[in-house]
Amino acid sequence: MRHDKIDIPKSKQKGRVIRKTWLIEPIFDFLTYVVLVGAYPLLSGLFFFDQLENGDYIIGASVLFGLALILGGLLLYSIINLDRLKRISGTLKDGNREAVKNLTEKLGWTLQIHNQQVSILSPAWSWFSTNWGRQIVVIYDRQDILINSTSYGLHDLKSPFHWFGNRKLEKIIKDNFEEEIKKRHANN
Repeated sequence: MRHDKIDIPKSKQKGRVIRKTWLIEPIFDFLTYVVLVGAYPLLSGLFFFDQLENGDYIIGASVLFGLALILGGLLLYSIINLDRLKRISGTLKDGNREAVKNLTEKLGWTLQIHNQQVSILSPAWSWFSTNWGRQIVVIYDRQDILINSTSYGLHDLKSPFHWFGNRKLEKIIKDNFEEEIKKRHANN
């Protein structure tokens, strides 16, 4: 996972996790995503037009083509939104850092990096969990935190198939972070 290459100022400015990479990495990622998004509609479209010419199985082919277009659209949406940062209101930067550390301990996760600018959290995983390769980036921006959850596959490729699960993790973090902040305000 390429957490050591995050460009923090650009990420804050653009609202997306921006990584410092060499030229070949984004090209490889782009080609992989084009194949993932385009393969289903292309193959089912070829089958659909072949069946349309022959007059066989038109209903089945059109249903398959429609499902492939929907799946391709969902994958494209997931890929476009993979690196989007979600802003959560907090308190002072040190208070936010302490709250993130506390919620990490509370959830039983591990902190890979925890410094003044960024924290990288990894959920605990077991053989029966879907948390393998998942990491949560927390960027500290004044009184707010910016979070992004990403699942990585082979060769550090971001997986678009876990998009809904990643949003669920972000909601867990948001709820627990806000609870930690409320506890801090109640104690002060």
